Amino acid sequence: MLEGPPPRGVGSPPDMTKRILPGGLPMIAAAALILLLTHSPTAAFGQLPGGGGSDPSSFNPALLQLFGGAKAFSGRVNLRVTDQGNKETMRTPMTLVYLENKVRVEVNLGDMVQATLPPQAIAMFKQAGMDQVTSILRPDRKQAIICFPAAKIYTQEGMSPSDLDAFNSTYDVKFQEIGNESLEGHPCTKCKFTVGSSSGKTMQGTVWRATDLKNFPVRIQVPAPDSTLEMTFKEIKTARPEAAQFEAPGGFKRFDNMEKLMTERMSSILGGGAPQPRK
Repeated sequence: MLEGPPPRGVGSPPDMTKRILPGGLPMIAAAALILLLTHSPTAAFGQLPGGGGSDPSSFNPALLQLFGGAKAFSGRVNLRVTDQGNKETMRTPMTLVYLENKVRVEVNLGDMVQATLPPQAIAMFKQAGMDQVTSILRPDRKQAIICFPAAKIYTQEGMSPSDLDAFNSTYDVKFQEIGNESLEGHPCTKCKFTVGSSSGKTMQGTVWRATDLKNFPVRIQVPAPDSTLEMTFKEIKTARPEAAQFEAPGGFKRFDNMEKLMTERMSSILGGGAPQPRK
């Protein structure tokens, strides 16, 4: 049984535990909730310089400026986070889908390798049918959706002001070519980049731009204050994805917020078996 708050890791601000811990929720369920919010891959995105925040739905739209104005794309992504000593602290495959400023990220927590994530936390999510997570950002509607397909449940809440400000900012992107390399079977131009926003925030890093895919960024590396995030794309598609992928799922039970969802789900497990998903 987990005792006390989990170890702090990528995307875990000092006041996170106090902010999200639901009163009366058993400690193991509360710990699982904290782990979901602070160790999810999209929380890592939000911790990049210029990002919106550490919520599980956070995604730094400054990254989108590296895709050369593409209106639509999708692909499998290998996400890695390393610490200041270049030691890997998180690694996970995921799917990223983009359509005209709408973002969808799919991840299976069972595939995630996380240095500070206890195995029993992943086992609890799997028992609850919550190991598969889909995050959808709709800045056009100011909405964030977090869906658990196996359990047929989801939350739909308003995006935070900081996330909305990041999506609504204007950006200036500068590239400095530093070499040429082949990566994932694509000839690439390796560049240093700087993305500046109208809010005054900047993000710098290195990008490998595939010359055979209209400079699609096959790999992106971005240093943050205490870590470095690396994204490597595979199975890249530039076809327009279906708009339905960015809608709340039909036939799923909706919760007003993540605390209510986790309280019901985990209490049901601890009380003797997870509730059955809605047909």
